[in-house]
Amino acid sequence: MEVKQIKIEIRKHHVTPGVNVLDLVIETDEEKLIKQTQHKDDDRAFQNFVKEAVRISKELSFAKKE
Repeated sequence: MEVKQIKIEIRKHHVTPGVNVLDLVIETDEEKLIKQTQHKDDDRAFQNFVKEAVRISKELSFAKKE
């Protein structure tokens, strides 16, 4: 599979105070994935999600070009 473009977007919505709704959108030339999650502000899963998203973004941005 040859991919010329990949787009990763995380949109944060505030539906009710203290609750975060996230839309994770990953789009390539051939596929589009949309996943929605809902977390409370103090939810550890939400904090881990944000840390993982930042880690993966850094890893991709510093990846060696082959």
